[in-house]
Amino acid sequence: MLANIISTFVLGLIGGANPGPILLFSCAESLRVGFKKSLRVIFWALISESIVAAVILILVSFLNPNSIVYSYISLVGGVYLAYLAWQVYKLKGIGEGTTEVFNFKKIFIITLLNGPFWFFWITICVPLAAKLSSVTTFGYWLFLLFFEIGWLVSTTILVFPFSRFRNFLTKGKMIGVVYKIFGIILLYFSIKLLISALTKIFI
Repeated sequence: MLANIISTFVLGLIGGANPGPILLFSCAESLRVGFKKSLRVIFWALISESIVAAVILILVSFLNPNSIVYSYISLVGGVYLAYLAWQVYKLKGIGEGTTEVFNFKKIFIITLLNGPFWFFWITICVPLAAKLSSVTTFGYWLFLLFFEIGWLVSTTILVFPFSRFRNFLTKGKMIGVVYKIFGIILLYFSIKLLISALTKIFI
């Protein structure tokens, strides 16, 4: 059982280190308001992913891994991610604006509409969770717990050193350029989601 728990934690570490919208959101927020306040984005993402993952664990027996449902989820998610990319692209300074760029609602929606996230959990995580469940009571939930702990550790470790460059990256007009780069990268993730979804739906 210990080996299964360790492998689950390591999988969570890898998941947190995987470049994607959440990691980029966290880095952008660490530049905007500093590392400590950016932790709220990581926390919101942790809660969002845990909720969606828990739903997946409950509903997994009803959804085929090859279902086109993932494609439609990704299609909507890609459009919403493009919207968030524009929100980041428009930023010009640290702490800019009176409203939050990222909040729990936005993070939850982008997690919920992330088709690859569903596919990853159903095709990779669920079988491993089932394996852990076969050797211990509440194995599915132990898997979720240790996976998310690994994800949290990995994401936090990656965002922290990035925030150390905040003073350098926020000088003059450089911060505006950094946010534009973030916005373009997020748009790339959006386009990638949309192309993948449209390809599976129409081909």
